[in-house]
Amino acid sequence: MGTFYSLGKQAASMTWMIADIRTKELELLYCEHRHILIDAARGVLGCRARAEDVVQDAFLKLLENVERNTIEEPLRYLFRMVRNLSIDRLRRLALEGRYSTDEEHLDELLAPQSGTEQQAIGQLQWQRLQRVLDELPERTRTVFTMSQLEGYSQREVATSLSASPTLVHFLLRDALDHCRNRLEPSAP
Repeated sequence: MGTFYSLGKQAASMTWMIADIRTKELELLYCEHRHILIDAARGVLGCRARAEDVVQDAFLKLLENVERNTIEEPLRYLFRMVRNLSIDRLRRLALEGRYSTDEEHLDELLAPQSGTEQQAIGQLQWQRLQRVLDELPERTRTVFTMSQLEGYSQREVATSLSASPTLVHFLLRDALDHCRNRLEPSAP
């Protein structure tokens, strides 16, 4: 029994050494090709800092995957991961840009007014917004109110409503689209 235990211990030690060697090989591969990977990511993202973040994220994911799976061509795999992560980051940035623009327009709509006439116009706009919000489903209206009027982050709204942040994001998008469509000057 002692021999069996000793062999198991040696096998575990060998496995650890092989994993350590594999990690060192991947680190060397990463260091040798880092600049090319960053250039590839920058070609998609247009920003060196974001490209460096993507390349580092891809390398860390590669290390995680190597521990679980054998990757035949790690450099090709790394390039593919950098490309995919760059595209994902670009899509997320575009999405965030669209919705931050929506929030800016909403701020203009709800900006405080000065003077009696301006206050009356502001009050009419506020009443019109309230009527438009009343057209929304209750949950969507609650997400809009908490996020846009009460100043809660989407994550805080999600926690408060026991919903996922993704659902809150989509409900807020729907509310903003509805408000934009109904409050456009050409809308009745």
